[in-house]
Amino acid sequence: MSSKSCRRVAEAAARRPRQQRALAGLLLGVAFVCSSVAAAQEKVLTVAAPWELTSLEVAATGYILSRLGIGEPLTAVEPDGTIVGLLAESWTMDADQLTWRFRIRSGVTFHDGSPVTASAVVASLEKSRGDAETLSGLPIAAISAEGDSVVIRTKEPFGPLPAFLTDWGGIILAPSAFGPDGRMKTIVATGPYKVVAIDGKSRIDVARHEGYWGTKPAIDRVRYLAVPNGETRANLAIAGDADLVFTLAPQAAPRINASGIARVENVTIARIRVMILNCGLPQFADVQVRRALSLAIDRAGIAAGILRHPASAASQLLPPALALWHNPDLAPLAFDAAQSRQLLDQAGWKLGADGIRMKNGVRLAAEMRLPSNRPEIPVMATALQAQLKDVGVETTLAPGEPSAIPQGQKDGTLQAAFLARTYVNVPDAIGTILPDFTRDRSVWGAMNWRNDEMRALVAEYTKSFDEARKAAIRRRITEIHQQELPTIPVSWFEHTVAVSKRITGVVIDPFEIRYMLPRVKWADGSRP
Repeated sequence: MSSKSCRRVAEAAARRPRQQRALAGLLLGVAFVCSSVAAAQEKVLTVAAPWELTSLEVAATGYILSRLGIGEPLTAVEPDGTIVGLLAESWTMDADQLTWRFRIRSGVTFHDGSPVTASAVVASLEKSRGDAETLSGLPIAAISAEGDSVVIRTKEPFGPLPAFLTDWGGIILAPSAFGPDGRMKTIVATGPYKVVAIDGKSRIDVARHEGYWGTKPAIDRVRYLAVPNGETRANLAIAGDADLVFTLAPQAAPRINASGIARVENVTIARIRVMILNCGLPQFADVQVRRALSLAIDRAGIAAGILRHPASAASQLLPPALALWHNPDLAPLAFDAAQSRQLLDQAGWKLGADGIRMKNGVRLAAEMRLPSNRPEIPVMATALQAQLKDVGVETTLAPGEPSAIPQGQKDGTLQAAFLARTYVNVPDAIGTILPDFTRDRSVWGAMNWRNDEMRALVAEYTKSFDEARKAAIRRRITEIHQQELPTIPVSWFEHTVAVSKRITGVVIDPFEIRYMLPRVKWADGSRP
């Protein structure tokens, strides 16, 4: 479709007087297609993903900046799990096990041409880390600049610090990125790509940073399109209007492969589709109820029938792909509706005339919030709704913006949620376990659940440098989760990505931190 054709289609759609809701969707689709066509004509790599740029603050949407290669933290993780230096070329720990020294690379500049100094790094970290989910929980006593090094002193030994610093919440920004109030006003970072234009929440145009300290990207320009609707993303891949399309429904793969335009690649990643319950509510405070809800879920049926990937049925929180944390000795989570009903009966939840259970005047019911930008989540949630109702539990599905879930955690209105949660925000899953299971109210994890043994084990793990002891702690943490079920795993995750035949060198990051765009090349060998 040419640019003129795009305009004609858009104009014709705008003249249609009926079905305005469908019209809005059509116009949105036309806008994305035309944007992609223009990008193709300009020799621009187009990336489509669900995530909108809802804020300039790193703590909110820094993952977009990290994935696009716009921003960089001190360290990074390679796809094989190796921790490497980015802005920090090396680091050491003093004998006190409390003082870490990260040496900043010499000659590195921000996108505005100003030098990256240890002082600039410290200033950026101090502005952003307090709001960042992962970094805000670290036991940091002080951050300072000493010569060409950033010195981080912790209140107690914290062995995985270099791994935690890979988190996108620690992206380093130039002084010019911040306004007088200390909040971000523009995006000025250090990555191989720099921002040249932002169009609302849905489009970011970036160009190669010619002053980049490392290997420069082969492709000069990249356009990022935030496309929340999964079907629209699949259609962009089939039409050849996007070169990389992330987070696709499994059902879209045959159509994309048959198009001859793109192919679908799958990578098993440590992301879990999980049900969160507000354990502070009377209907979910009892562990026996949570176990009953888990028994009501037909994970194998959902994995085979909806996800078309039977091996993704979750037998415990973390998958075999996360070998250090997967516990093969745990009795697997099972499906047994009869036992579920028995446990609920024993817990005093009696069936009402409408088939929903009650106890002490409280209905065994909840609103379940869903992020609507993952195409499989609403479908899976509908199956969960039917399976839970079969044992007398009522759920009202509430799809919407992903931000509604952490907002509900914050203001206490969240009753339940079903979402996809990554366990490799940092390379060691402890980086997600710490905020999800050791805080009374997390962002994406357990809500109003407390287990003192879990908290003590997590604290000991982060202090320990003894690998044998850490292995024992990992086993016990997984046992506690399986027994208590503060969150209820449903399925493990296959990352489904469409790759255009126009490009080569694509590497799918199992940690979902980077899109690895600097490694991508045009298949025809051309340069812009």
